This record gives sequence, structure tokens and C-alpha cells, in this order.
Amino acid sequence: MEHVISGYIRQVWDTNIWSYEDQHGIIPGYPCESQIVSVCQDISEGARIEAIIIDFSRTFDLIPYDRLLMKIAASGVDSRVAVWVRELF
Repeated sequence: MEHVISGYIRQVWDTNIWSYEDQHGIIPGYPCESQIVSVCQDISEGARIEAIIIDFSRTFDLIPYDRLLMKIAASGVDSRVAVWVRELF
């Protein structure tokens, strides 16, 4: 069920242009590895690269869930889906 809900949320956000097309890691077809390849190609072509690397491995342990749920509900997701997500927490 989580797969269905995450697919629905991704579809809503893609429709409402909530996701950035060059964002890697959470968009299908753009894994984290492709970001590394992209940066290496830019460096080999002489491009100047500035990067910030952040470890988000424990991010979801620190999120205030009420605020996250408000943002999900405000992003255009069906209210029934927001309630279902709330029930997971």
C-alpha cells in the first residue's frame, strides 16, 4: 500500500511542479549514483563545482510529523491520503 500511496503523492507533486527535474535520489531514473556521474562529467569538462553534501540517513527520525503532514496536505494531495499517512505515524 505504501508503494501505491508514494506513487500517487509523486504524481501529484510532479503535476504541480513540486519536484526539480535535476534532483537525484528520489525521482525514478535519477538515482544518487547518476548525480555522482553528472558531477564527475562537469568536473572533467572544466566546470566549477560547488557542492554541499548532507547525510539525511536519520532525517526522518527528527521531523516534526505534524508539520510534515500539514505540508503534505497543503501540497494538493487528497485529504484522505494525508489522513492515511497520519495513521502510519
